[in-house]
Amino acid sequence: MTVPMHALRRNKLLHLLNVRFKGDRGAFLKSSGLSKGRLSQLLDPTEPFGDVAARRLCERLELPDGYFDSMDAQTVEWAVHFDALPQGMKARWLEIVKVLSSDKPA
Repeated sequence: MTVPMHALRRNKLLHLLNVRFKGDRGAFLKSSGLSKGRLSQLLDPTEPFGDVAARRLCERLELPDGYFDSMDAQTVEWAVHFDALPQGMKARWLEIVKVLSSDKPA
């Protein structure tokens, strides 16, 4: 497992949180059965996001097999760069994604 794969999985998890769950971590936690601590761990760029965690999360959320591993070169590049951003900048980007993904105009 390479670091880019962990970054890809983490960013796909963030995207899922922001799009499917509209940023509502409580709803995500309820659907996934994860604890707040485990979610924080999966989102932490210093922690691994391994094969077993990815597979179990797919099962719990009824996602297609390999959801967290499917990618193209552009996706991996963006994930790696996003992981390297300072926390404050990540938060701003996530707000932009939330606005762009919402059904209502800002």
